[in-house]
Amino acid sequence: MDILCLMGLFPKEYESTILKNSKGGVQNAANKFQWGIVNGLDGIENVQFKIVNSLYIGSYPKRYKELKIPSFKFSHSDNAKDINVGFTNLTILKNFSRYKGIKKQVDEWAKEKNEDQKVLLAYAMTSPFVEILNYVKRKYPHIICCLVVPDLPEFMNASSMEKSLYKKAKKLQINHFKRNLKKVDCYVLLTKYMKEWFEWDVKYTVVEGISSKTKEDLEKPDQIKEKRKSILYAGMIEEKYGVVDLVKAFMQIDNDEWSLELFGNGSSVNKIRELSKDDSRIHLRGLAPNAQVLREQKEVELLVNPRNDTQSFTKYSFPSKVIEYMGSGTPMIGYKLSGMPEEYKEYFYCVNNTENGLYDTLKMAMKLSSRERNEMGLQAQEFIVTKKTAVVQCNKIIKMLEQQYV
Repeated sequence: MDILCLMGLFPKEYESTILKNSKGGVQNAANKFQWGIVNGLDGIENVQFKIVNSLYIGSYPKRYKELKIPSFKFSHSDNAKDINVGFTNLTILKNFSRYKGIKKQVDEWAKEKNEDQKVLLAYAMTSPFVEILNYVKRKYPHIICCLVVPDLPEFMNASSMEKSLYKKAKKLQINHFKRNLKKVDCYVLLTKYMKEWFEWDVKYTVVEGISSKTKEDLEKPDQIKEKRKSILYAGMIEEKYGVVDLVKAFMQIDNDEWSLELFGNGSSVNKIRELSKDDSRIHLRGLAPNAQVLREQKEVELLVNPRNDTQSFTKYSFPSKVIEYMGSGTPMIGYKLSGMPEEYKEYFYCVNNTENGLYDTLKMAMKLSSRERNEMGLQAQEFIVTKKTAVVQCNKIIKMLEQQYV
């Protein structure tokens, strides 16, 4: 099978440049997911692939410092011949510029003579990638096209949906996407409910996330002998993700041995800073390198994902931090979200969707012994490193692709 991966990941040798030039946040979760796919495909025998990359970055000048993005070669592994396609990074114009550069690379690959079955695997439902998939199915109908859908367009740039003009433009875009995606052969969805978005039957497999951990990580002895009595959250500091509710629930618990640590940034930072003035146990740690956050996750007694199940988008999403948390070996407190497969439920402390559910679960987990919490954390870690590794998850994708040729 000859696979061309159409992606927007951060090549390792260019990542520091992206971070330096980005204004505001970067798409770390999307980058990790794409590298998970790359590493998974690399670990499967008889799968050859190359990457045509078009960076997922903000537009110049508001969200990125550079107008021109360069083309360059890179390698995801030894002997790999990948290419990053340059483009003009201006809003709207960038979509046309990206499409033009990608199309040239796809045409060259499509015309290469070999006996392998050809597959175009694209990551994310974005305008240039949807246009490319439609183009390929029209010009090269023998090529199997597969789209990875980490987000539905309704929930991308959700903060802009309050503007009526943007809302109208988004509706037109969605209708355009639905017309152009009808010939796509199959999909990789984050949750089974995403299939409801399509107005026709689709072939799909669910890959809710990919762990960077392996069994080798499970077998390594933990270097942290004694964990600190702290509850850690890492992510966007946004009220809609339940972070303010988390702080208020923790403040109700009368226990000076424990602290609450919040890593990240967002629109609710000032609100939480005000609340923390009345509670010295609450610590805003700000933005930190991912390596530091991963290390801190292993050093505390509890991790928490306070996103509840009351908002519509939870049905069509799976928080990447769930797999990251569970892979750390530290137990997690969280809600059973609609988009979360049932098999996860027994591996974390599940919060009831009631008014005091989060408070009750925090208090319960804090009362357990360190040994009991450690057992839950290690059970969750074993689940992740056996069932959610890159190779395991990507085997689902390969199996689905092979079925398209039957």
